[in-house]
Order: sequence, then C-alpha cells, then structure tokens
Amino acid sequence: MSAREDTYLPPAPQTDRAGQATNTDDDEAGLWSQILSVFRDISGSFDPFANDGNPAVRALGRTARQRRQPHSDDYFSLGDLCARLTLRDSRLSKTYIAKTIAAYTRAGQIGQDERRAARVALVTFAQWVVDVARALGSYDALRDAALACERIQQIDLVAQKPAEQEHLREIELRLREQLSRLAESDTDTSVPAAKRESQLLCDQGQMLLRQNQTKEAFEVFERALQTDEGNHSAWLWRAMALTDMGRFDDALASYDHALQIEPDNARVWNSKGALLTELGRAEAALTCLNRALEISASSTKVKAVFWLNKGKALFILRRYRDSRDALVRSYQLDPSPESAAGIAACREQIEFVAASPAVGTA
Repeated sequence: MSAREDTYLPPAPQTDRAGQATNTDDDEAGLWSQILSVFRDISGSFDPFANDGNPAVRALGRTARQRRQPHSDDYFSLGDLCARLTLRDSRLSKTYIAKTIAAYTRAGQIGQDERRAARVALVTFAQWVVDVARALGSYDALRDAALACERIQQIDLVAQKPAEQEHLREIELRLREQLSRLAESDTDTSVPAAKRESQLLCDQGQMLLRQNQTKEAFEVFERALQTDEGNHSAWLWRAMALTDMGRFDDALASYDHALQIEPDNARVWNSKGALLTELGRAEAALTCLNRALEISASSTKVKAVFWLNKGKALFILRRYRDSRDALVRSYQLDPSPESAAGIAACREQIEFVAASPAVGTA
C-alpha cells in the first residue's frame, strides 16, 4: 500500500502491454527445486527478474526466461510492473528504477519493430522519475533521477536519437546543478566530499549491476573504493559484481572487507551466507546465516528472508527437521510461496526417511 503522500504524485507511466498471465504463488511442486538453484543468464549474470523479491515480478520473470523465443510483451509488462513498484512511501527505489530500465531495454532488443515503443517507454519513464523527484525534493530522489537520465541516454535505443539523448542530458545537468546547490547548502560538514563522491559512484554502480552491466558496474565500484576505501556499501556491491563475474573467492573476500568495516551488519552476513550456499559450502553458510539472525534488527520481511536462506542451507545438509523449523519461522514472519514450498519439501523428505530407515536420519 502506498503512503497517502504518494497519491499527490503522478502515477507511473504504463505501456499496457500484457505478458502471459502468471500465477504469483508459483507451482509448489517445482518451486523449491528452483529456489535451490539460482537463475543466471548464459553470461553468468544474476537474472534480475527471475530472482526478484516481489512474487509478481519473479513469476513473470521466470515465465519470460522459460520461453523458447523471447516475447517483447513479457518485458514491456515487466517494465510496467517495476515502474509501479518504483514509488513507495514517498520514496523512489533505485532497484526498481534500474529494473524498469532493464526491462524496457530488453523489450526493444528482441525485435526491430519494438525499438520505437521501447524508446518511448524509456524516455517517458525517465521524465516521470524526474517529475516525482522534483516533487519530493530530497537529495536522494534527485540523485536517483539524475542517475536514471544518465543511464537511459547511454542506451543504444536512445543514443541513436540525438535530440532525445540531448534532452535527457540537459535534464541530467540541471539535476546535478541542483544537487550541487543542495550539497553546498548542507550545514552538515561531518560527511567529507570524498565520501559523498564515493557514495554517488556506488549508486551508479548499483544501477549498472541491476541492468546486467556487470563489468562496467565493477569498474565503478573500484572507483568508489579508490575515492573512499572505507565505503562499506561499495565493498558489498563489489562482492555482488564479482559473484556475477564468477570470481567467487574474490567476492567472499570483498564481503569480508565489508564486515571488517561493519562487523555487525546482518545483511552482509546473510549475503555471504547465500553465496556460500550457492557454492555448496552449506556448513560455512550456516555459520554466516546464524550470525545474521543473531544480530539482526531488521524488519520482519528481511528476517523472513534470513530464515528462508537458513532453511535452504539446512535442506542441502539434509537436516530436514531443522530446515522445516527454519522455514516455518520464515513463513510466520512473512508468508510466502517459497517458505510454503520448502516446508512441503521438508515434510516429504521427513516422511521418506521415516519410511526408509536405511537411507539415513533426518
């Protein structure tokens, strides 16, 4: 539910292109096996839609990737959905700005006859983000709008239209001038300029990473760390980029750098644990996930994810009763198709082991 203030802001633009109807509850029988794997593209990059935390985005993303021939309508529909999720509680989401851009871009790449529609969707979305950011007036919103304009003008669909590209560049420059004025008028001198610059670079890298521009994102995170080696977020996002690049040991080392700076950051412990689980190192993952849960002061939805990840690691270790208990905790905090599917899978395994003692213990 949007905050009341959101009703005074313009609604997200929509292309109204409908992808195939999907069941956001997913098929329980196959869902758990899907969760135990990670959706990656052929390049190795993390699929930003099939792994999304929102069940509607995830379901449509999985439908889109399972087609033998990709459909533009799926990605227009994904773009519309992500655009609607961009504004929540009077705040812009960098995550869904990036995913909206990625979806519309992908729609235009599928066929030549869709390029104009995709370009219109991108430019219209950029203008909406700018309008909302100006209405909100916050530094973060204006920064996100500037990053959106910067990214969209670089996309081939728009770059091949000099007039539209220049229009976005002019808007971006005005936004950056406004950001500079806000920064100069900020009486808080406790944040050095280098830290501000490093964080801006980190934000830019996040947008690139969410659009599967992994190498470019990694280079930006490196620049952020050159500007401020103590930027915790840059180490965290650098680890995610390294994961997408298949440099798993380097990714784990980057998580460790982040934990050296903020040893009690539950989300980093969770992210490191999730990577270790993906690598089949479930015992080590469990240590990280237990630490995340021990120190977490996050919202119930975030804690539900932590318990879900713990249940996944325990399932891989064939500790089915413990896995079930963790997944029940996840479901109690935030009922989801994933936790329900995991509970069902654990129950099935427990019953199988009980019926076949020679197989082992649960």
